[in-house]
Amino acid sequence: MTLVVDIGNTNIVCGVYHKGSLIWHARFKTDSLRTADEYYALLSSMKTGVWEISSIKSIALASVVPDMTRIWQHLFRKYFQVEALVINAYSPLGITFMVKDPGFIGADLIANAFGAWKKYQKSCIVVDLGTATTIQLITAAGLFKGAVIAPGIRTAAAKLFEKAALIPEIELVTPKVVLGTNTSDAVLSGVVKGHAFMVESFLNEIRQQNLDNEPFQTILTGGIADLMAPLIPSHGLVDKTLTLDGLYLALNQIDDPQDQNSL
Repeated sequence: MTLVVDIGNTNIVCGVYHKGSLIWHARFKTDSLRTADEYYALLSSMKTGVWEISSIKSIALASVVPDMTRIWQHLFRKYFQVEALVINAYSPLGITFMVKDPGFIGADLIANAFGAWKKYQKSCIVVDLGTATTIQLITAAGLFKGAVIAPGIRTAAAKLFEKAALIPEIELVTPKVVLGTNTSDAVLSGVVKGHAFMVESFLNEIRQQNLDNEPFQTILTGGIADLMAPLIPSHGLVDKTLTLDGLYLALNQIDDPQDQNSL
């Protein structure tokens, strides 16, 4: 079995694959105060008998939090006796870049780009709705054209609630109207629908500037993809496991460059 771990600024998402299928996954908060032992205890408590530590023979890790990378690498060595493969822009995945040194590109972007490229076999625009909202284009030939990084919807909302004394914190749900007649509806329209307008505009602009890379598959992923999908008309499809799948496929690619296994 293979364990993959995606460490983000807000959440850590783990998945276990067996014979190409995701058989278990879990999400929990990123907490820099937790030790490797504490994370191991949390992971062990959540695996619910679906898999055992001894069954994990390979591990892939993507992280945008360097301190957490070190903690989890220690966890893997201590409890799994496995050296994790850390996926980043320098990993030999066959992706090409527009710049000489792609090291600044986040591991999550790389996992998403590779996963989309291998799963859908065409030019893909990937929208990842997390702490940050990222939008990227990878072509059918595996060229990473670039990315947009914007504040995520929850990040922007949290700052609004913090700074505006008369705006109470509310649950982010699908807006009922464009013009709100109360504070809650007005905020929902501005925050949620406004974010959807931003993403839709970027998607249209990216397509127009890259007509030579058509046809495109547009993919939404991330924690609030289901919330945003109905508000983004050209969203294509929702793939909530894209990052995990990308890590699994990347591990297979590096272990066996001839293996073209897809999910």
